[in-house]
Amino acid sequence: MSEISSTSPHIMQIVGYKNTGKSTLIAALTRYLTSAGRRVAVIKHDGHDHFEMDHEGTDSYSFAQAGADAVVVMSDKRTALIERQATPLEDMINYLSAYDWILIEGYKQAPYPKLVMVREVKDLSLIETLQDVVGIVSWLTDERRECVEARGSLVWHSIHETEDIARWLVSLERHEEKRKL
Repeated sequence: MSEISSTSPHIMQIVGYKNTGKSTLIAALTRYLTSAGRRVAVIKHDGHDHFEMDHEGTDSYSFAQAGADAVVVMSDKRTALIERQATPLEDMINYLSAYDWILIEGYKQAPYPKLVMVREVKDLSLIETLQDVVGIVSWLTDERRECVEARGSLVWHSIHETEDIARWLVSLERHEEKRKL
């Protein structure tokens, strides 16, 4: 099983079926980690390839419509890059290497530590199909003991305790720092 990265960036995937709270959890974790002084990057997988960041009427939209393969919009405080090509996850992680944390939504088969979102009992089956699962974030309460006993090394978190999940992530940083000594 993969371990939490011992150097920056630390990487955690948040995976699960549709409507299990992945984006909401990532937003909460990002708020906590940034308030604790960490630089956080988020990568979201769009399996349907239907997202649009530009809007009709903007210059960047008209450049893309005119055929530009890449459009970059920059200001004093932000940079946005939109390319008409797929980027391998590893390349994007390398690009974001200056961040303390990279939270990844999706990419279930990628080889990074994963928190699996479980809204319903049937979602527990996802755990058996994935590698590198380190924890469960669940809406359930009764199934906790059975699932943890079945996969002894997993950590169980309640979806309602996002601050506890974020503190657990920070504790993983400290654990890895001690292992390096």
